[in-house]
Amino acid sequence: MLRGISPPSGQILLFVLRAANMAVTTDQPFTKMFAGSLYDPQSGTTIANCKSGAFNTACQGGVYTGAGKTGTQIISSTQSWAGLTAVNAQVHPAIIANNSTLTALPILSLTTANSAALTADIFIFGACLD
Repeated sequence: MLRGISPPSGQILLFVLRAANMAVTTDQPFTKMFAGSLYDPQSGTTIANCKSGAFNTACQGGVYTGAGKTGTQIISSTQSWAGLTAVNAQVHPAIIANNSTLTALPILSLTTANSAALTADIFIFGACLD
């Protein structure tokens, strides 16, 4: 369990992005947390937990396997992060690349940044395939 965040049954923590800056549109790579190289991010198993600040504009964007919003979309580019309204508030974005075999490190890249300071810890759970 990670500060009150438990992986769904049968899944492991694949990647984490600590203190993701939700006020920028630049690429922010995740940190790999498992020993394998092949993974499947699974639907309904991503959690963004507000660390500081609060949502105040149309903050949205996705997670990709390539820099500059390229590669496979793991989380849609239209994902809203509006639920990050206060410390410990959570958003559970949908995984759109579930049932996929992926190898690349995920990268958060917002299309619209929050207009004030906002950070979140983002956890991606799923299955290690090797």
